[in-house]
Amino acid sequence: MLDRAPEGQLRNEFPELVLNTISFNHASALLEHYGYLAVFIGGLFEGETILMLGAYAVHQGYLSLWPLIACGAAAAFLADQFYFHLGRRQGAALLAKRPTMARHIARVNGFVSRHPAATVFLMRFAWGLRIVLPATLGMGPMRASVYTALSIPASLVWAAVVALFGLKLTQLLHGLVGQLRPYEHVLILAALAIALSVALARQWRSRR
Repeated sequence: MLDRAPEGQLRNEFPELVLNTISFNHASALLEHYGYLAVFIGGLFEGETILMLGAYAVHQGYLSLWPLIACGAAAAFLADQFYFHLGRRQGAALLAKRPTMARHIARVNGFVSRHPAATVFLMRFAWGLRIVLPATLGMGPMRASVYTALSIPASLVWAAVVALFGLKLTQLLHGLVGQLRPYEHVLILAALAIALSVALARQWRSRR
C-alpha cells in the first residue's frame, strides 16, 4: 500500500509545484505553439527585438530558422507596404499635420530621390526612419509595382541578417553564461518590454 503524504505537506508543496510547472514549461509551450505568430504580429510594429527573441527560440529548439525568417520578412514587407501607400495617398496631409515628420522627409528626400532602389534595401536597417523612408518613397515617382518587387527581397535580406545575428549572439551568450533556459523568462520579458517601448516610441515620433 502506498504511503500518502500528509494533507498539510501537499497543501504546502502545491503552490511550489504550480510555480515550477509554469516556470519551466509555460514559456516553452508558448514559444513552440505561438512563436511564429508572435514574430509576425510583433514584427508589424517592431522588428529587430522580436526577431532576436525568435533567434533565441531557434537556438533553444523551439522554432526553426527559415520559417522564422519567413515570418519576420512577411511582417516587414506588410509594414513597409502600409507606409508606402500611406505616403502615396495622404502625403500632403501628413506633411501639413506633422511638422516633425515633414522635417525628416525633407532631410532624406535628396538621398531617396537619387537612390530609390537602394533606399528600399537600406531603410530596414535605418532605425528611426522606417516610417519616414517608405512614406517618402510613396510620395515620389516610384511605381507601386516596382516598390513591391524590390520590397520582397529587401525584407528577406533584412530578416535573414537580423535572425542570423540573433542566433550568433545567442550562441555567444550561451558560451559565456552557460545554459540559458533558467534565464529564458527574464530574456523573454526583457525582449517584450524593449519591443513595446520601441513601438510606442516610434508611434509617438510618427505623430509629431
